[in-house]
Amino acid sequence: MFDSVTAAFSANQFVSGGLLLGALGLAAVWLRNVPKHLWSLFKRAFVSTLTFDNRDDLIFTTLVEYMDAKDVLRGINQFTVRGVRQSSGYSSFADDIRQGAYPQAFLSPGEGFHVFRLDGRLMWMTREVQVVQTVLEKITLSTFGRDKGPLEEFIRAAIAHRIARELNKIAIYVPNPFNHSDWMRAKLGNNRKLSSIVLKAGQTEAILADLNRFFASRDRYETLGIPWRRGYLLYGSPGTGKTSLVTALASELTLNVCSLSLASGGLNDDRVNALLSSVPPRSLILIEDIDSFFRQRDQATSQMRLSFSGFINALDGVASHEGSVIFMTTNFPELIDDAVIRSGRVDFRMELSKCDRHQLHEMFLKFFDDRARADEFASRLESGRWSPAEVQERLLKASDAASALALFAPKSTAAS
Repeated sequence: MFDSVTAAFSANQFVSGGLLLGALGLAAVWLRNVPKHLWSLFKRAFVSTLTFDNRDDLIFTTLVEYMDAKDVLRGINQFTVRGVRQSSGYSSFADDIRQGAYPQAFLSPGEGFHVFRLDGRLMWMTREVQVVQTVLEKITLSTFGRDKGPLEEFIRAAIAHRIARELNKIAIYVPNPFNHSDWMRAKLGNNRKLSSIVLKAGQTEAILADLNRFFASRDRYETLGIPWRRGYLLYGSPGTGKTSLVTALASELTLNVCSLSLASGGLNDDRVNALLSSVPPRSLILIEDIDSFFRQRDQATSQMRLSFSGFINALDGVASHEGSVIFMTTNFPELIDDAVIRSGRVDFRMELSKCDRHQLHEMFLKFFDDRARADEFASRLESGRWSPAEVQERLLKASDAASALALFAPKSTAAS
């Protein structure tokens, strides 16, 4: 039977010709895809590839923003720009720029194919944008070699770069005027170096060491059954750096600052309790000028709706939050009720007073690198006469070390 079918096809030229053309067509299609298949095999054997897209917004944004830090990628003349707002505390772009929170532009290679040498290694990148139900943006980064280490290093470097950029800012939160039980970010500012705060010898080291011990002792608090919280009282005359110290400590320890003034209107027992119970993670609470609460409380005409018991209960309530740190500042510690600053609510007290000779010497060196002049400056000025704010104000006006000394001459002091 097979022989008869073969004979019939052989006798029919149309059938045999059609079969031949079909076979040639299949062969042509296969041969046409040979380069593609060969390239695919080559890539699998000799090329490492990293692919990421905007469905993972965190890693996509991190890697794209990191490209701005690499000159070779930033310098490609077909590029895409990404704008990043430096603040989320305001309702509009106009509010941001009025507050000095200008957006930052990040450049990266645009859509298409790019070849470049990054960190001494030949690489190429393809960036594609597809518009379906949503916009899908995909980036493929490739390099020769089966070692994926260089691509993993690119990812690690990008993450480290973003972490450093985010941690270089300090977020200040204030009570949200639109939601009485929540906080809003009022501003995002540059970190303040702890070394920029000049206190009396040993004070900076003492309070920083205490904070570090506290954050490292969670297990000990838990074992002892003591709430893991810490209270600090900073007191002293105006201009001695109480608020600045708190901001610098927060910057040093990468913490946010939640600032609360008890003298502000609209505070009552329920709101203060809600605010202290909803502090954002990795934040310290700053209650400034706490003496103003007691002054207003004693005034017959005061419209204060926050009660003393309500405030105490709120302080004790925040203690239930793991790792809570409260800083209270005052110019007049004698006005504060002892119940507020008893042990357990305040664990560390520090007086920041007017400049002694050590502070005068170190503040002068901050502005002018001249130790001989700094020694003369510290010996000439009266210890305990000037606040750090006053010294800084005058030193800022000086163009050099000699003129700085002149600003504190006896006649200038008398005139002030």
